[in-house]
Amino acid sequence: MNAHQEAAPLIASVRQMQARPKMDSAFLEAIYNQHYDNVYNYICYRINNHHDAEELASDTFENAIRRFGTYRPDVAPMQAWLIGIAKNVVTNYFRAKKRKTFVPFDEIGELISSERQPDELFVFNETNRALMKAMAMLKDSERQILAMKFATDLKNQEIARLMGLSDTNVSTIINRAVKKLKKVIEREEKS
Repeated sequence: MNAHQEAAPLIASVRQMQARPKMDSAFLEAIYNQHYDNVYNYICYRINNHHDAEELASDTFENAIRRFGTYRPDVAPMQAWLIGIAKNVVTNYFRAKKRKTFVPFDEIGELISSERQPDELFVFNETNRALMKAMAMLKDSERQILAMKFATDLKNQEIARLMGLSDTNVSTIINRAVKKLKKVIEREEKS
């Protein structure tokens, strides 16, 4: 039985409890194993930097430990609560960086990887650049919602709760933002 299988019953029982679960190392490990990938994916989707995303994911779990007293399983699932914390961590990251862009060292390694052929790498990098350029044209709230939707397994209802919006509004924002991205990318391809 792997860690994710072991964690599932523990997390399920936490969701059913009205009282706050006891924070111990086994519980913390189960939460980390079950939710790390979604937290990391959300952060990476928002900042497009694998190295910093790892650090920010770690910061998210550290903040979660400190704030565990505020967690209410009867109000929100653990994953939604953690993504809410990650959202704040990313906001603080952008404040600190003041949106400076740079190429992380680990991405330079990908450029010289022997696994990809130069023409494949060029297409991949151009596609990624086009997507990041298009994403930059969206409102911050649209980028956040898309990150929550496509980088995690959050449902529209959970995203709505985190963003303080209605379910319908979240669905509308996702549809419109995806259409905007498509238009921008198509326009870039034509020019």
